[in-house]
Amino acid sequence: MISLTPTDVSVWLALAHGFLSFFSPCVLPLIPGFIGIVLGGQKRAQRLLGFFLGFSVIFSLLGGLSSFIGGFLAKYSGVLEKIIGIGIIIFGILYVAEMQLFKGTKANVWKFKNAGFVGGLILGGAIGFVWIPCSSPILASILLIASQQNMVKGVWLLFIYSLGISIPFLTIGAGISKALMMGFGKPAWEKWIKYIGGAFMVILGVLIILGKMKV
Repeated sequence: MISLTPTDVSVWLALAHGFLSFFSPCVLPLIPGFIGIVLGGQKRAQRLLGFFLGFSVIFSLLGGLSSFIGGFLAKYSGVLEKIIGIGIIIFGILYVAEMQLFKGTKANVWKFKNAGFVGGLILGGAIGFVWIPCSSPILASILLIASQQNMVKGVWLLFIYSLGISIPFLTIGAGISKALMMGFGKPAWEKWIKYIGGAFMVILGVLIILGKMKV
């Protein structure tokens, strides 16, 4: 039976990973520009809806792909669980060290500033691709968790992950954008979020290895 309820621990893990991705030191400098494009100009509501759908589709597809690959390895679930735990620990350390797994991509997203729904859809997908290398350790961690699920659940978890990014992006993102643009530099709370987030991932990996947490 597929559990898609809010009480499912993996749902909350996916949401937490999304929040961590938003506050990643690599991502925060991109926020002012993205906020200006998504929330500025004309047809804001249409573009915002399209952006959210396009952004969510990118990560949902990644979740489905991860689950599809994981399905072929299901018979090795015992060993795979240990590998996932070790992987999450490594990604937690990489997150604290601000190391990316992939080279960043560039996309000319400014041309979508006054776009409508379709433009917002393309914009969301484009920003999703830009976001992938920036949040790579955290994203890789939640993809490992998704690989333990069936495809429907994997898609669902990465959709929740995208919500974890979108909620702060569309709420407190504007405030963070103003603070960064006023030249306050790197805020002290960013450093603590990095340490707390890294510790969270390391502890999660240890719990999975010890069999104390099933995802």
